[in-house]
Amino acid sequence: MKLIWLLTVAMAGVAALIALPGVLAEPGAAVPDLTWLALVPLFALAEVVVVHLPTQRNAHGHTLREIPAVLGLTFLMPQQYVTAYVLGAVVGLVVAARMRGAKLAFNTALFALEAALGALAYHAILQGADPLSLTGWMAVLVAVLLTDLISAAAVTTAISLTERAFDGEVLHEALRWGSAAAFINTCVALLVATLVLVQPSALPLLGVVVVLLVIGYRHYISLFRGHARTQLLYRFVDRTSSAGSPEEIVEIVVREAAALMHAERAYLVEFLDDHRVRCSSLVHDTLRTESLDLGGQSAWWLRSLDGDVVRHESPGRPGHREAPAPAQEPTLMSVPREGLAASLRGGGSTRYVLVVCDRTFEKESFGSEDVQVFEALAAHAGVAVERARSVGDLEALAEQLESARDAALAASNAKSMFLANMSHEIRTPLTTVLAASELLEDTELDELQGKLLERLQLSGGLLLSLVESLLDFSRIESGHTTLHEAEFDLPAMVRDIVDASLPRARRQGLVLEWAMEPGTPRLVTGDRTRVVQVLNNLVDNALKFTPHGGVRVDVRPYCDDGDRGVQLVVADTGIGIDQDDQATIFEAFRQVDGSSTRQYAGTGLGLAICKQLAELMGGTISVSGAPGEGSTFTLRLPLTADPAPAAADSDPSRQVAAH
Repeated sequence: MKLIWLLTVAMAGVAALIALPGVLAEPGAAVPDLTWLALVPLFALAEVVVVHLPTQRNAHGHTLREIPAVLGLTFLMPQQYVTAYVLGAVVGLVVAARMRGAKLAFNTALFALEAALGALAYHAILQGADPLSLTGWMAVLVAVLLTDLISAAAVTTAISLTERAFDGEVLHEALRWGSAAAFINTCVALLVATLVLVQPSALPLLGVVVVLLVIGYRHYISLFRGHARTQLLYRFVDRTSSAGSPEEIVEIVVREAAALMHAERAYLVEFLDDHRVRCSSLVHDTLRTESLDLGGQSAWWLRSLDGDVVRHESPGRPGHREAPAPAQEPTLMSVPREGLAASLRGGGSTRYVLVVCDRTFEKESFGSEDVQVFEALAAHAGVAVERARSVGDLEALAEQLESARDAALAASNAKSMFLANMSHEIRTPLTTVLAASELLEDTELDELQGKLLERLQLSGGLLLSLVESLLDFSRIESGHTTLHEAEFDLPAMVRDIVDASLPRARRQGLVLEWAMEPGTPRLVTGDRTRVVQVLNNLVDNALKFTPHGGVRVDVRPYCDDGDRGVQLVVADTGIGIDQDDQATIFEAFRQVDGSSTRQYAGTGLGLAICKQLAELMGGTISVSGAPGEGSTFTLRLPLTADPAPAAADSDPSRQVAAH
């Protein structure tokens, strides 16, 4: 504000230096006459138009001020012109805008500088020629354009000092549109001056033209201002949509609210409870957030929680003296000169209020149109803040899920390591127990001891199988299982598995057979040990769940979309698997009958290990069938093959059977 006062004094001093020599040289030239008395209210009326036209920058908008200026230059002495210009324009500001204090002083000095420089330029070019001659017209145009440029430069300087940043928009607007508007208005004024001198009776007709110009200006500038504010709202929505964090959203809301409403301060208030709020504002172009305790205080902006936009004007507004500048930096709880407040819609369960205070130096008070724009801004801000809160909640949830996932993976790894270590530690003494039982079998035992030893060996074998399964499962899950590729005889491998299972099949009274289709390679490359483990598990399962009938193993080649390999099919006539259970049968520790009274014992790890090993080898395993109709397990492995076909012993008619 000190810099504004310095600028005001400088403009007034320059105006005095220009005007005082003429007044001192011809004191009588400054005495008012009838023409002076007629033009003073015309200057005042022109300034009223300045105030009430809804321009984007009212203090230097496109108006009809050029008309009284041209008439004053034409019919008044320079000294009279300066006093009429300043007095009439100041009266217009006081009456229409209720302007007081620094703003009024600044505008008074600006009017004096405009009038003095305009008169000086006009009479310097005219040099006593006819005011309605070509020279007079050129002198008027130069004087008016000079006046407009001085106004734009002075207001641009004032805005830059107030906002602490250069605002080139004002100067650009004056150069782009102000010159054209000044030229049109000057031509109208010259027409008025010509009619006054040539045909004064035609002046009422010219009044119609002036009224139409005022209406046209008002409509054009209203549309222009609406378009500019719409563009600012679009920019606000675009910037909030591209923001990456809730803090960035809050900063954009505060910054854009101050810019769009031409306010010196903007606050975003979040209600933590009925007595505490969190206030975010820009301090020295940096977002500052602080918590405030209302402590029963009743601030003017609290009324906006009822849902309507609240407009505040201090007692220093119309009809009173302008409120003095605060001794310290204003805060949210300070009483502003003027302000707007609106609650944000779409803010979810949290309540927010957007507050703007004190218009910048060149702006008038908040009007009804500003209230509508601010209401739209608050609605957009509410959506933006709610979206930021949702994104923040999702990010926090994602972090929690990531932490939970890491914890689960760590627990899974720890479990796998525990299983591997414990399986190894259990297997060592268990092997010793089984070996001791075999040695005990060679001694003389009575009938009871023989039965107990048989049970011991059976239970020990089952326990050893369980430990081996747990060890395999934990190794595969922890990623410690490796494959050893080597060439092996495929039909010989299948025959060995079937031969090893024949005694069990005979004891159960089942048929066990195998066959190899023509074209199946005999020599293939892969991990024979893992293939044997999977196929042997499938054959054991088939015999286990087949009370009568038989089990068949088919070996055949496959070729799908260029992928070649071997397909091992194990089909049985057993109890079958329900369609719903087929989707989960390969999960670890999952059994079709998981009750404590189930008929078939087991851990539920066998098929899970088969699936993991099949996928580790790049293959797949699947099951089909229905209850009471048996099951068919299909193992497909991409075993690379020797181009030579299978030997004669792989003919499909060659079977191994057990009855």
